[in-house]
Amino acid sequence: MISTSVPHHKKFVLALSLVAALSFTSNCTGAMAADNDLDPEVESSVWEENDQECASVTLNGKELVVYRGENSAEDRAENLADKLQELLKDEKLDPAKMAPACEGQLAAIRMDGTTLLKFEVPESGNTSPAATLEFSYKVVNAIRTILGAPQIPVSFLKLAETQSADHAFLACTTHTGATVSAAGNFSPNFSGHASWYGGKFHGRRTSNGERFDMNGLTAAHRSLPFGTKLLVLNRRTGDTCVVQVNDRGPFVDDRIIDLSRGAAQKLNMLSSGVAMVDCMVLNSTYR
Repeated sequence: MISTSVPHHKKFVLALSLVAALSFTSNCTGAMAADNDLDPEVESSVWEENDQECASVTLNGKELVVYRGENSAEDRAENLADKLQELLKDEKLDPAKMAPACEGQLAAIRMDGTTLLKFEVPESGNTSPAATLEFSYKVVNAIRTILGAPQIPVSFLKLAETQSADHAFLACTTHTGATVSAAGNFSPNFSGHASWYGGKFHGRRTSNGERFDMNGLTAAHRSLPFGTKLLVLNRRTGDTCVVQVNDRGPFVDDRIIDLSRGAAQKLNMLSSGVAMVDCMVLNSTYR
């Protein structure tokens, strides 16, 4: 039988090595925990690339925006960094409520319908509202991820084509705490046939006292509280829009909702007159 043994001096060296390794692991773990507890830190950096000035804005080391080869790239980056750092210091800021927006040619960040921050979009040749909103969407999602909030689903951009960014955000992120991952992938509160009205009713008083605007995005329902917002999906076409209940009806037994002409146009049901729809309540006024 052959036995092996480690000399005493080597055992001592081995023990020291284990202690050092354990100490290093403990320090790394502590450092990682400390990093997770760090306050959000915004920085701007400037460099030259192909003889052009470039400047970036980062949050906790993650790149958010890069201005390349543009006039005052450094000033733009520093301005955005200062505004963003100030915003993140606000104790009332809720990352889960941060929403993308577009105001003119500026991208924006909104919360509860209020603009928190506006910033310039890097020059790319496309300054359309849709492109600006998409840029804001990417920046907001990056910030939300870094701050531990869920990302806004890409269906937001599709919904924003037919209604305001605020309504699209509400439709994508609000429904008993669940996130709507696609325009046609949600649990409706009710479904059935929808009709639309306009023409002679335009300008008349609705049941809640407003003047009916047939080109607006409103609806009549028999019992939902006035002010209730609904995401309506046309099952046949997949088109969606957000409407607000301001009237009573419809008064035909086999129909569940009566939409304004503007809403019917968004849903691509003007010619058919009646369409099978799914409706999801977006705000808490529903009982």
